[in-house]
Amino acid sequence: MPAILIVAGEPSGDLQASRVAAQLKTLRPDIELFGMGGDRMEAAGVSLVYHIRDSAVMGIGEVLSAIPAFLKKQRHLKRLIREKQPDAVVLVDFAEFNMGLAACAHRLRIPVVYYIPPKAWAWRGYRAKKIAKRTHAIASIFPFETDFYQRAGANARFVGHPLVDYANSELSVREAREKLGLATDAPVLGLMPGSRRREVDALYPAMLDAAEEVRRTLPDCQLILPLAPSIPPETLPEAPAVNIVKDGTYEAMRASDLILVASGTATLEAACLLTPMIVLYKLSRLSWWTAQRFVKLDSSALPNIVAGRRIVPEFLQDDVQVERITSMVLDLLQDSEKREEQRKALCKVRQQLGESGAAERTARLVLGYVES
Repeated sequence: MPAILIVAGEPSGDLQASRVAAQLKTLRPDIELFGMGGDRMEAAGVSLVYHIRDSAVMGIGEVLSAIPAFLKKQRHLKRLIREKQPDAVVLVDFAEFNMGLAACAHRLRIPVVYYIPPKAWAWRGYRAKKIAKRTHAIASIFPFETDFYQRAGANARFVGHPLVDYANSELSVREAREKLGLATDAPVLGLMPGSRRREVDALYPAMLDAAEEVRRTLPDCQLILPLAPSIPPETLPEAPAVNIVKDGTYEAMRASDLILVASGTATLEAACLLTPMIVLYKLSRLSWWTAQRFVKLDSSALPNIVAGRRIVPEFLQDDVQVERITSMVLDLLQDSEKREEQRKALCKVRQQLGESGAAERTARLVLGYVES
């Protein structure tokens, strides 16, 4: 019976790894899956050596404090690779941790498939050749990423972006608004400050203040907040005008004329739904200082990176100012042509993310090594 080690280190990686695991089980019901992940991977049939609960970190300070625990887990997983000799190792994101496992498996001539590889195209580009050397294949989720790794000598395959499979809504704008109890004939502004406590604390006050200023000019503007499950509603500032939405992120995106959104995966979800957006982000001073010196990108928002140009507005760090955000929101809410122009650009971004079936294509890529 073939065995595969699958390793993810954060909730987002757990989700994507679980989809690959489920496809592996469908294609080869007899296969043994084990590794590190979360509830979703476990539900998909992965026997967990480590659960990732509370392992997600953000910012330099959190990363440093987590190093000892991560190194202990990494040593144990390396020992399992040596002792169990799995038929393949599948690594999902979580670069600093997974690169050590890739090196271990590579030395033992065990096939390594890296799904959602390190973002060497954004910073520390020298890692690309190292990643190419340590992997048999890279399952890439962006076309430009595929090209980048191929130039570094990797066997990089574009499998498509997993969001294409599920970032959608069958509801029309009107239907989404009716479902959420919103008026269908008044503008809707969505607020999406992120899923991590630090993100929410850094961005939500500015979003809320800007939204209140917008309502001074557009009194009928409706505000909705599709709240992440990780953020208890009672921990947010009191705001009677904000309609909190639970378990309805995509419906909220569909209902919105415009969203204020934290930089991250949610921006691509909005792109898939063709929802116009303004992207915000703030880091700690130390993290921002580090990013300024090492990240080699002109944009932070993923839609802009995929498009190769600035198609959605960005306000980062010290530019997260209520006055500037308010002005941009009013400009877009009051100009339907500008919103439509952004939608057309987002449509092209969605097309660049590929066809549905990323998890299945990745699973078949893995099995190609297991069954060879």
